Amino acid sequence: MPKYVLGFLVPGLLLLLLAAVVSNAQWEHLAGRGTGTLAWGPSLFRIMLALHGSVLTWLANRASGGRLSTSSHPSAGTAARTWWILGGLMLASLGLRLWRLESSLWLDEVLTMVDFARSPVGIILTSFPNQNQHMLYSLLAHLSLVTFGESAWALRLPAVAFGVASLWALFLLGRTVVGTRESLLACGLMAVSYHHIWFSQNARGYTGVLLFATLATWLWLEARNRHRLRWWLGYAAACFLGLWIHSTMIFLIAAHGLMYLLGLTRPGSPERRAGWMPWAAWALCATVTLQALSLALPEFLRQAIHEVSPPSEWRNPMWMIAESMRSLKVGFSGGVALLCAGLLFLIGWVRILKHHTHAAMIMTLPGLLGGAVVLATSHNLWPRFFFFSMGFALLVVVHGAVEAPKLASSWLPAGSRLWAQRTGLALAGVMIVASAATVPRCYRLPKQDYTGARDYVERNRTQKDIVITAGLANHAYSRYYAPQWPPIGNVAELKQWVQTCPTLYLVFTLPAELKGFHPELWAVINTQFRTVQVFPGSLGGGEIYVSRLRKQPASQQ
Repeated sequence: MPKYVLGFLVPGLLLLLLAAVVSNAQWEHLAGRGTGTLAWGPSLFRIMLALHGSVLTWLANRASGGRLSTSSHPSAGTAARTWWILGGLMLASLGLRLWRLESSLWLDEVLTMVDFARSPVGIILTSFPNQNQHMLYSLLAHLSLVTFGESAWALRLPAVAFGVASLWALFLLGRTVVGTRESLLACGLMAVSYHHIWFSQNARGYTGVLLFATLATWLWLEARNRHRLRWWLGYAAACFLGLWIHSTMIFLIAAHGLMYLLGLTRPGSPERRAGWMPWAAWALCATVTLQALSLALPEFLRQAIHEVSPPSEWRNPMWMIAESMRSLKVGFSGGVALLCAGLLFLIGWVRILKHHTHAAMIMTLPGLLGGAVVLATSHNLWPRFFFFSMGFALLVVVHGAVEAPKLASSWLPAGSRLWAQRTGLALAGVMIVASAATVPRCYRLPKQDYTGARDYVERNRTQKDIVITAGLANHAYSRYYAPQWPPIGNVAELKQWVQTCPTLYLVFTLPAELKGFHPELWAVINTQFRTVQVFPGSLGGGEIYVSRLRKQPASQQ
C-alpha cells in the first residue's frame, strides 16, 4: 500500500473514531469549560470531524485504486544565487524587526495579552467574545509566552515570524507575475518598509493575513495553470490559515471566485480546464475553517458579530483617506515621494494588466471588495484592514519603476533600450534607499506610550493626588499597566471624583473615541481639566494625555 494512502486512511479513521466516541461534555471538559457552556458548538465540531474523516477515507480509497494523481509538472528552476539573495534579505528583515521589540504595548496588544494569549489553549479555541480575537495568532502568542515568559517581545514574536516569511511569499508571487529580478527588488523594498516593520512589531494577526493572502494568490495562479491536486490543496490550506487569523481574508477568496466565474464565460479558459478542483478547494477551506471555529462559533454569533461602530470620525471615509495619507507620508518621506509612488503604481498596474490581466485583477479586487463591504456595513474604516494587500502594492510599484523608463524610451532612438532598463533598475533601487531612510522612525516612539505616562504621573504626584483613567485608557491601565488607578466610564463617576478629590489626575487616550462614543464625558474633560503632558506615539491619534483638574472658583467648591 502506498505511503500516501496510509496518510489519508489513518487520520480519516482517527477523526471518525473521535467523532463517535468523545461526547459533547467530554470535549467541553477537555477545553476547560463547564458542561453546556459551549451550547451547540461541540455538536458542530463532531459533525465536522465525521465529515473530514469520511473525506479522508474516501481519498484513501481513490488513491489505492490509482485514481488520484498528486503529480505536478516540473517548475522552472531558480538559481542558487537568487535564493541566497532572498535569504539575505529575510535575515536583514529579521534583524530590523527584532530591534526594540520590547517597546510599550499599545491598546489592542494589551487586549490580546489579557483576553487571549494568557489563557489556556482550550479557552483560546473556544472564545470569540469580540472581533479583537485573531485566533491563530492568539494560539501562537500563547505558545511564545509559555516558551519565553511573559513580555512584550514574546507576545510580538509570531508577528515578526509572519512578517519575515511574507518576503518569501512575495518572491514566489513576484517571480510568477513580474519575474525574478523585480520580485527581489520588491522583497528588498518590503524588508526596509516602515509600515511592514511597524506591523511586524504589532502583536496582532495582520502580518499573518498578509503572508497567507500573498501565498494564496501565488498558489491560485499556479493551480489555475497546472490543474494538479497538490496546488489546490496548498491553496485551500493558505486560505484556511488566513481565515483562522482574520475574516478579511474572505475578500481575497471572493475576488478569486469572481475572477473564476468570469473565466468560465470564455471557451478554453484555464477556469474551464480546472474542472471541479477550485470548488473542492473552496469547500475544503470552508469546512476546515468551520471545524477550527466551531467550538467558539456560538459565542461569536451571540456577541462578536453584533459589535457596532457608533458614529465617529473613524467611520468617515475622509478620515481613513487622511490617516492613510499621513501614514504613507511617513513611509515615503513626504508628499512628493508619495505622489511619485502613486504614479509608478498606476504605470505598473496598467503594464501588468496588459500582459497578465488575471494577476492584475486579483491583486486589486480584494481591497476594493473589502472597502465596499466595510462602507456598506458602516464599520470603522481602519486602514489596517487592507494591510493584506501590501505585497501586491509593492510588486506593482516596483514594476512601474522598472517600466516607466522603458515607456519613455519608446520616443528615443533604438539604442536607448539598455539605458532604459538600467534606469528602471536604478529607480527601483532609489525607492529602496528612500524607504530605508525612514526605518529609524519605527524605533523613535512606541506605538502608544502608556508606560511613559504612568511613570510621569507616579514621579510627580503627591500622596494626596488621585489618578483616574477614562475611555480606552481604562483597559490598558486597569487591566495591565496600573491596576491601582480607578477607571471611570461615565459623567456621573467623573463628577463624583471631581467633587471628592480637588487634586486629581486624569489619563486618557484616543480623543476621537471619547468624542464619538462618550460626548458628554468628553465635554466635562474638555472644560474642567487641563492637559499638563502629552506622550506621543507612532499610532495615529494614539497620544496619551495626562490632565489635571482645573482649580475651581470658591463658589463652586
